[in-house]
Amino acid sequence: MWRKFFGNAMRQLFFGGLLLMSIFSVAEAKELPEIVWSRDIYTMTIADDYHHAERRRGYQLLNAGTAAEQKANREIIAKAIADKLTEQKDKLPFKLKMTLDVGDLSERNFELSDSAMSEPIALVPIVVTDYSIDKTYVINNQVYHKYIIVSAIDIAFCGEDDESGALTILSNIPLHFYESIPLSNAISDMTEKSQVELARIYANFTADMIKKHLDFAKASKVVKGLADKEYRVETYRVENVSYSSEKARGVLGMNKLMQRIAGNVFTSDFAAHTGKIVYPMILEGDTSSWTTDATQGFYVAKMNTSHSGEKSIRMPTKVDHKIYLDVTGAGSKEIETKYTSDINGFKAYRLWMKSNVSGKVIEVTNDVTEEFLKTNSSANKIIKDEQEIFGGLMIGAAVKSAAAQAGKKVK
Repeated sequence: MWRKFFGNAMRQLFFGGLLLMSIFSVAEAKELPEIVWSRDIYTMTIADDYHHAERRRGYQLLNAGTAAEQKANREIIAKAIADKLTEQKDKLPFKLKMTLDVGDLSERNFELSDSAMSEPIALVPIVVTDYSIDKTYVINNQVYHKYIIVSAIDIAFCGEDDESGALTILSNIPLHFYESIPLSNAISDMTEKSQVELARIYANFTADMIKKHLDFAKASKVVKGLADKEYRVETYRVENVSYSSEKARGVLGMNKLMQRIAGNVFTSDFAAHTGKIVYPMILEGDTSSWTTDATQGFYVAKMNTSHSGEKSIRMPTKVDHKIYLDVTGAGSKEIETKYTSDINGFKAYRLWMKSNVSGKVIEVTNDVTEEFLKTNSSANKIIKDEQEIFGGLMIGAAVKSAAAQAGKKVK
């Protein structure tokens, strides 16, 4: 009798243990959301009725060249992301489902509903900015060219709406960078480049930045809540970048260009420092790409894709933490150095920037010393003008501000 009872108890314990192990295995499996990627690269659609639509479309480097050249540039970026996913396949905080093989770049119409998942989550690389800032200098009646390549790409994780098919940004890894072309200030390198040349430079630069800075393994905070609808995660977004400094307004102007760059750089660095979800920036009064769906509480943008046709991307208009950047001061003064002569001189430049993240206000400064020429007659290099100098200081101040708001030591 006792042997029978003991045997039954052991069997119950054994099967109960198996049941618990099964439950734990299922729970553990649910911790990793399944992510779908079709190797698509999403770029902003500029509608005909947008302000200066034709000119703004001309800024988009991924639209430059023939259809084959555009496709090749998008594939350079897609391959960089695919290589990073392959490199980190054993460390990914999610399960990856690829819907196009690496070698299959046929024009296949892909829908998220093709996935076996009931509520799939899509990996959506959104190209926020793909343009160059062109500057020309005239020395001895010769024109020289300098370019700043601006690359802002958001690696977003999106859910799909059953009725509209719109993709909603759930979380985001922003990667926003810029590079000067050429890297030197030698005038012999300052040759004019076509949009097609700049587009290839942009694609290779973006791929290089993805290789250096995209780290899916460190994105556990970003994807943690994707598989659990009840999970509440804090969200952030840069709402505005302003110039309360009259000097900054005079030098940089009130166009949106430098404001977008500074806001994008802050977005990327703050997200990298904190691991927080920072949505793509929308400047106050700037509805050039995003429109407001007031009834649903979303910002909505139309996107062109590599394979899937046009898609609607949306994100909540409300965030938990609003971010405001303000250039509060800018100035310069001539200084004496041992390198000063009758031909040249030096100026010290400084820019002040305040950042406000949900009421936490921090001001940083950014300084640089630059040479200027008293005459251009014997110049053998490009000397930056004030707009370029203060623009660089503004970008650097955004980097410092992001570090300061994240509690990191500012150099």
